[in-house]
Amino acid sequence: MRRTMLSWLVAPVMSLAGSFPSMASEVDLGYEKQEGLKPGLGKKRTRVPGFTALPSGLQVKDVNPGRNGTSEAKEGDFVVFTWEGYTINYFGRPFETQTLQKMAGVDPNPVRCQIGDGTVIKGIDEGLRGMREGGIRQLYIPVELSYDEEKRLGPRPTTAGGNRALDFVMDNKGGLMDKTLLINVAVKRVYQK
Repeated sequence: MRRTMLSWLVAPVMSLAGSFPSMASEVDLGYEKQEGLKPGLGKKRTRVPGFTALPSGLQVKDVNPGRNGTSEAKEGDFVVFTWEGYTINYFGRPFETQTLQKMAGVDPNPVRCQIGDGTVIKGIDEGLRGMREGGIRQLYIPVELSYDEEKRLGPRPTTAGGNRALDFVMDNKGGLMDKTLLINVAVKRVYQK
């Protein structure tokens, strides 16, 4: 009886296995760094459908390319942007959104930075490059392009709850938590150097 049920469950899955496209052409993004495991072991990173994988491991998706006729942000330019952030592993919990800011009574201010100056996390710095005013881009950021242990890099959440959620994921020393982040950036202004 048990074998009959098992074969009934497994057979449809096995028949579908041949219908998936070959994954050989995808970019190999390596493994997620997880301190609790031996080197080379861990969760294999996957390419997110609809996102473009960059050599650094950052994956980007342009939601809105921005206004035509405006210049693209490049090294040394000053950029003004708003952002929202979500943890991937921690139930997709938002740690910075306009809704959280309104609930906390925080007046959201745009972030200002100079591309390449090292004041924002590497994933956002790289993700802002090539964006135009009015552009919206989603960034799927691996841990090595994310927040530093000293918490010096921005942008940081504006609410206490957002800081707790982000710090819970980033400071987790158990070694088995995926610290990948999804951050949406919307460029308001680009000032040429």
